[in-house]
Amino acid sequence: MGQNNIMKYTPSALAARLPNGTPDHIRRLFAAVPRHRFLTDVMWGPGFTRYDRTSDPEAWTRAVYTDQALTTQLDDGHEGGRLMPSSSSSAPTVMARMLAAADLAPTHRVLEVGTGTGYNAALLCQMLGSSQVTTVEIDATVAETARSALFTHGAHPTVLTGDGEAAAGDLLGYDRVIATCSVSRVPAVWLRRMRGRGRIVTPWAPTPGSPNGALAVLDTTATTAEGRFEGALAFMWARGQRDPGGTPPPHQGIEAQSTERVQGDPRVPWLDGEEALLLSLLMPHWAFGMGMEEGGTDPYVWVTSTSADPGWARLHADGRVEQGGGRRLVDEAAGAWDVWQRWDRPAVADFGLTVDLEKGLQTVWVHGPQHALWSTPR
Repeated sequence: MGQNNIMKYTPSALAARLPNGTPDHIRRLFAAVPRHRFLTDVMWGPGFTRYDRTSDPEAWTRAVYTDQALTTQLDDGHEGGRLMPSSSSSAPTVMARMLAAADLAPTHRVLEVGTGTGYNAALLCQMLGSSQVTTVEIDATVAETARSALFTHGAHPTVLTGDGEAAAGDLLGYDRVIATCSVSRVPAVWLRRMRGRGRIVTPWAPTPGSPNGALAVLDTTATTAEGRFEGALAFMWARGQRDPGGTPPPHQGIEAQSTERVQGDPRVPWLDGEEALLLSLLMPHWAFGMGMEEGGTDPYVWVTSTSADPGWARLHADGRVEQGGGRRLVDEAAGAWDVWQRWDRPAVADFGLTVDLEKGLQTVWVHGPQHALWSTPR
């Protein structure tokens, strides 16, 4: 790699490319911690582009010091799987966003849930000191690899192998929990391990397995966690909460109870990431995917109810909308969009979440906790 290329792909160059508005103290962390020390020799970027350090070290280094998420494990490390990403190094811009949202102070003790490569734990150690950082990883192989990388780098946080939704570290208590995996149920143990008032920063989505989520920034008391969503954010799911499948629901292929044809493509709101996220905040308890009719050329979108009230829909590129079951999901969605318009089109950041351990509820609200939209048992 030539000298000019070397200068482009360094920790300092990566730090300089973080977005305007990134706090200076966060930017300095990325300049001080070399990302390449924590990445695997083989990894995958967006579009499943494969990078191999041995066969093409220049492309590998370029990928490391570009602002992108890099997958470092597939199928939980098992051979012959579906090639589903199961561990990664998050995009540096996203990492910086979450570190800033945590509002860290030098005295804070931090629990990171999802060690992954160890890079984020190294950034936390750089800021707070190794003794202030505990990181827990459910995958033993991933945990050991991260532990070794951290040791080589000179960082020595407490690295635990276990389920961060259950054990969540030692008993001394934390001021911050930063999760690097998505959840739909905020684990009670994250609140119970806080010492006094604290903050949880976690990717969150309304439905397990949903590809659309938001960054939840929740301030805690002994029994509650509450705060707004700071924009859209999608992460790999916590292994205890991820969707086990991906197959269409049982209604596929059965005759619809109602069929209508609409103007335009009815699939669009369900496939646009931000619109689908807003819809999931307005209208709970649904999941969706894509299927193909026999002899078809365009996939349809299927939507199914995940509540006790069954319902389903199929939406086709030619404008056909098929529905069945007691819950008419497309009609319900249209009503939700009407309400959203009347509320002056609130953005994702206008919504928030309250977790109440005493009531056993998670509640989504808009424009403040006094305006509850819906609740689910937590």
